Amino acid sequence: MKHTILLLLMLLIVFTEANGASFSVKEVQINKVDNGYRLNARIDYALSDKAHQALSNGVPLTLKVQLVVDKVWRGFWEPSPFAQTLWFQIRYHALTELYRVVDMQSGDEQNFVTQEAALYALGEINNLPLVRLVQLIPGEAYQLRLRADLDIDSLPLPLQPLAYLGGGWKLTTGWSQWPLQP
Repeated sequence: MKHTILLLLMLLIVFTEANGASFSVKEVQINKVDNGYRLNARIDYALSDKAHQALSNGVPLTLKVQLVVDKVWRGFWEPSPFAQTLWFQIRYHALTELYRVVDMQSGDEQNFVTQEAALYALGEINNLPLVRLVQLIPGEAYQLRLRADLDIDSLPLPLQPLAYLGGGWKLTTGWSQWPLQP
């Protein structure tokens, strides 16, 4: 009896988490330009049903993109030559029936008619300055690590416990890695 209940609980967790929603990095280009590197990337933000429902009901969703440049074989005591977190927000305005995407670094805002168009624009990273060459040690191998996820801490306070405990809110790409070509 105990095993049956445990199995049912495990299946319930698996099925509540697996609704086809995920974030994924589709394309990354790291270009060496003048005195440093620049990033072009494409992130696919597929929202879960719960995140989609919250957004459609006026709850703003904050997405963060973490970028870290590290030596391939780095000691834990060595600092990273480059680390940056980019913050973006998407919200739906029912009165205008528009989706607004806000780049929280610059304050730039764009409006879109459809959620798909807003999420596509949100996933475009173009010509972002990364690390400068003077910050890198010649002869060392470096890599870019990138991760994008939904920031649960930015949700309204009543939704945060549901997001932490319930399924369908843990949307992340996980860490992906790309080498920096000297």
